[in-house]
Amino acid sequence: MKKILFINSPRVDSFSVVREERFEHKDIGAVYPPLNLLQVAAIFQKDGFKVGLIDANGQNLSWQEAILKAKNFGPDFIFSRLGFDTLFADLKFLEKLKEEISVPIGVRNTIAADVPKIRDQIIKNQFVDFFLNYEPESILPDLVLALGQKKDLKKVAGITFKQKNEIITTKEAQLVPNIDILPFPAYDLLEDFSCYYTGTLSAPMALITTSQGCPFFCTFCAYNRHPYRTKSAQRVVAEIEWLVKKFGIKNFLFFDDLLGLDKNVLIEICKLLIKKGLRINWVSCTRANLVDQKILTLMKKAGCIEMAFGIESGSAKILKRVKKGITKEDIKRAAKLCHEVGIYFYAMIVLGLPGETEETIKETVDFILEIDPFYTQFCFATPFPNTEIFNYYRKRSYLETLDWSKYFPLSEKPIIRTKDLSADDLVRLRNWAYRKIIFRPKYLITKIKPFDWKWNFMAARKLVQRILAILRKKPVR
Repeated sequence: MKKILFINSPRVDSFSVVREERFEHKDIGAVYPPLNLLQVAAIFQKDGFKVGLIDANGQNLSWQEAILKAKNFGPDFIFSRLGFDTLFADLKFLEKLKEEISVPIGVRNTIAADVPKIRDQIIKNQFVDFFLNYEPESILPDLVLALGQKKDLKKVAGITFKQKNEIITTKEAQLVPNIDILPFPAYDLLEDFSCYYTGTLSAPMALITTSQGCPFFCTFCAYNRHPYRTKSAQRVVAEIEWLVKKFGIKNFLFFDDLLGLDKNVLIEICKLLIKKGLRINWVSCTRANLVDQKILTLMKKAGCIEMAFGIESGSAKILKRVKKGITKEDIKRAAKLCHEVGIYFYAMIVLGLPGETEETIKETVDFILEIDPFYTQFCFATPFPNTEIFNYYRKRSYLETLDWSKYFPLSEKPIIRTKDLSADDLVRLRNWAYRKIIFRPKYLITKIKPFDWKWNFMAARKLVQRILAILRKKPVR
């Protein structure tokens, strides 16, 4: 096998889709480069393969356009990641692809890998040949080597495949223990960077990671099953410097599960960014109990403009129930520090967690008004089938559907109810929460920057988009 093709499938229902190890669903108002595909592609480049990558999602290509590009490349093997709420659409695309290009196709979905019933259903499709049960960088090189040398596939760790009428799952794979030695992601395979942006970062934008995995056990999280591993500060900054100099990238999303669990590494990254004079803008996501004044001050000086915190709820009872491991005091302290340092504070709330009532939602809104984030995102609890809370909702008949295509956390309608609240109640209360927070004169005034008309135009446009979505009861980010 000489030619390996990586494909990020097309958008679904006009939504961009994030298909990564730590995020596998449709998104609103952002388009990310396919980081995991770029990372695995770089390994094959280093090993001397001819490698192609088609980002149909980023480039907003149709099925037909993506398939034509694939045929022109002429691959010997194709690998693609699947979204979870886009499983059916992504598989349908691969079915059409297989009709045109009869080569082995491998796939990966983090959530499905944890649920054998779903994984095996995927592999039963005649157009899917291999399912990777662990991170692709730990498995795919061995699989392609075995295919090329016609070795016994049962000896390749971490895969599920069909052999005659039997579905075979091989032994567990060992994850890459030292992610510091991985090559830089193959960003050179992208056609351009002009299509990648977030709600805060304009194009061109790239993703960077300082670590992989998460050691915490939030009951609602579908992505906390990988061991925590970190890169060295020198490796992280070298990659940033390479992206700045080679591709002119100035905007970065630090795409860790949680940034700064190893505080010493984060401090050293910030110091190196400052020392090297890399004038970049970056945003990140972490837990409220992992920041302090020293770290936030350094982050601000090193170019950090926004921090997103998973607050989940303003109810101490719910935070404890979902094993969040942080307190309201932790959140208040982090919010206060962000305000003092001058880093925008983005609050992420989950409505409908176990024990949610109208009173706890009002408590959450009061809490948000108290800590005053720059922006607050309300999504509905989405009990993915590999989470602890899935069984909680299912046993109590609180699940509205098992149609995975509806498991979209930013959807306008939840797929759950609680003991006290119906799905319609949750919709009503989310719309009320957004109105209560966004339609405040004080909130609107803080979005204005004197003499920065570019900022004011962009902020006004995004705010209007969110307000219209709220008023129309559409998906909101």
